[in-house]
Amino acid sequence: MVRENLGIACNIIITAEQLRIIMKNHAFVRSVTPRFHSYKPHNDVLPPNVPRFSHYLYFLFVPTIIYRDEYPRTKKIRWMFVVQHFGEVVLMIFYYAFILERLVAPVFRTFDTWPLESTWFIKIIIKMCFPGILLLLNLNYLLLHMWMNAWAEMLRFADRLFYKASFNYTIDWWNSTSSRMWNRTWNVVVHDWIYTYLYKDMYEIVVPRNKPLATFTAFFVSGICHEYVVAFSFRFFYPVMFIIFGGVNYVLVQSNLSMHNILVWMILCFCNSIIISTCAMGYYTSYNCLSYSNYYADLLLPQSWSCQQQLAA
Repeated sequence: MVRENLGIACNIIITAEQLRIIMKNHAFVRSVTPRFHSYKPHNDVLPPNVPRFSHYLYFLFVPTIIYRDEYPRTKKIRWMFVVQHFGEVVLMIFYYAFILERLVAPVFRTFDTWPLESTWFIKIIIKMCFPGILLLLNLNYLLLHMWMNAWAEMLRFADRLFYKASFNYTIDWWNSTSSRMWNRTWNVVVHDWIYTYLYKDMYEIVVPRNKPLATFTAFFVSGICHEYVVAFSFRFFYPVMFIIFGGVNYVLVQSNLSMHNILVWMILCFCNSIIISTCAMGYYTSYNCLSYSNYYADLLLPQSWSCQQQLAA
């Protein structure tokens, strides 16, 4: 992937798909293996139910990463529903490109071509709050609503709880009043996998009854996965995703602070602004600055550091 010099969007798709397949395979093995561990062939107990290949194949494409032999199914496929949602996916991709091209790129296109002021980064973080929250909302609607509902409809998958939303507005992810509530409701698909195959296994098997360590492991792995996607997609190591998802998010959840909804949105705004700013700076620095002579330094150290030193000199 790195040698082929693919675009950022292609890299994100490839790395995200890698993680999806890894999570699916882990869920399949983790769910099926205990059936055979408890089986003793010389007893009168019936042999375990072996999943058919069709079960595994269906699980690979269905929009869930929790394995079951059977899932609730709808009676028919509404093809107009599928066409409508895939059409909206295309429109949202163009809207994504519009936000990046009009609100993000003009700010960072000439980054590292002049010496930066000490307050420049703070100003940029505040300025990127609006496009950052737009991209967050679009990501939720694009991926967790349109994309997954379209695939669920094609595969007649009836469980459509991809994010928490209710008619009485009590458990909507956008009405969260704590970081813990937001993590549980924003992306139910990934949260259920982390809880089922990471947190529970750590809490019940690896470190029994050690809730803080089990929680830390879940957020640590989440941070690594997010950083993996960003690092290989943008081709630079700037561990902001790991710090936010594996560090800041963990601290907020462990503190269990009860906040007003507006404070949760402020945290989301600033965190997304930091992520977008650092990714954009790293991307445009690779065009505006010379790379390090050492391969490992070029891989691990942000080029903007050397650029600013050269400009200051």
